[in-house]
Amino acid sequence: MTKLHYEYPKITLPDGDMRSRSISFNDDGEFVFEQTDLGDMTAKLAPNGGDSDYEYFITVPKDQLNRLLFELVKKNFNESGDFSTWLEAKKIKYDFFSY
Repeated sequence: MTKLHYEYPKITLPDGDMRSRSISFNDDGEFVFEQTDLGDMTAKLAPNGGDSDYEYFITVPKDQLNRLLFELVKKNFNESGDFSTWLEAKKIKYDFFSY
């Protein structure tokens, strides 16, 4: 299986600190959203004792991935044509049936 990983573009926060984010699947097949804030303001406000970087993770267990997919599709697609067009653009294989 191809390891899926995406790094979002880094952004500069209004206070000058930097934020990086990524999504991936870990070795256990869980979905992970990772975010890191880095800078002086982070050092002042972070609950980790004054480090200039603060990392946090949201991990969705494998047994919740179908629910995650369902909710994301429900929120983002109202028409089957929109969904199939998006699947094609992302090169995701799918089957189509009609009668």
